[in-house]
Amino acid sequence: MWKCECGEFNNDEHDFCLTCQKVRLTPPDAQPTGKKDLSIRAMFRRMQEFILFDIAFCAMIALYCVFVEDIDRILPPERFGVIQVPESLKTTLPIIAVILFQVLLVVNILRMVYNVAVNGERNRLFLERIHRLLTEKKDEDKSRKE
Repeated sequence: MWKCECGEFNNDEHDFCLTCQKVRLTPPDAQPTGKKDLSIRAMFRRMQEFILFDIAFCAMIALYCVFVEDIDRILPPERFGVIQVPESLKTTLPIIAVILFQVLLVVNILRMVYNVAVNGERNRLFLERIHRLLTEKKDEDKSRKE
């Protein structure tokens, strides 16, 4: 919560006082909130990194499937003994891992896109109110001169 000059208490998420519509001014000794706002470029870079990680993970799953399918050639039974791999480890487990990771990818990207949209809307409202305040100030200056 922060207190405006007019005495109204406002939520920390708002940059304007809801009562008097004044811009929130933070004192120089204000403590950071610990919330890190990322720029749009940084958010898209994070999305790219996550997609690359997803591709690498799917490639590892594919290598695992190839390894499990050709385990008799990779580890000869006469040298290492007979290795029985359950059918679930051959097919079901890799499919479940890929599906869960794809769901995680989609949720993470949607969350980042939502953050970009929220930041864009906040910036638009902030700039709109600043523009309104400046035009009101210009109108007041013109009326004083006349």
